[in-house]
Amino acid sequence: MRVIIREILNVGGFFAGETVTLAAQLWPDGGPEQIITIDDAALVNVTARHLLTPGMVLDLTLAGDRVERALLLGAPDHASLRAAWRQPSLELLSAPRVLSFRCPACRVWAVAVGDPPVCAVCGQPGPQLDQSSSRQLTEAQA
Repeated sequence: MRVIIREILNVGGFFAGETVTLAAQLWPDGGPEQIITIDDAALVNVTARHLLTPGMVLDLTLAGDRVERALLLGAPDHASLRAAWRQPSLELLSAPRVLSFRCPACRVWAVAVGDPPVCAVCGQPGPQLDQSSSRQLTEAQA
């Protein structure tokens, strides 16, 4: 189930447990807001639960009413995506790779998945790096 965060209601701490409670709507259709509580352990690619913000898109795997897995797919701006997203470990590459981009179709900063990259939120193709820009970036790093 894909949702967009509308409001962060509580970031649990010592007494409230290691959770985040938020109001969210289904993505992209909207509908009534739902109150969702996510355990810290269920946040697969989020660096810290207090960095979740309104406008972020999550992919949730539920077991009944409990969130078993929450994956960050996109954010309203690049800064909030970079702050909250725990990027996967990358093997050494011979050329630059697109990790995230502003998707014109769903209008969020999205995690790029696959090769060639596509938007993790809506599946639209991401930007392509041509060979000349790859060479320029590689030469600048040397």
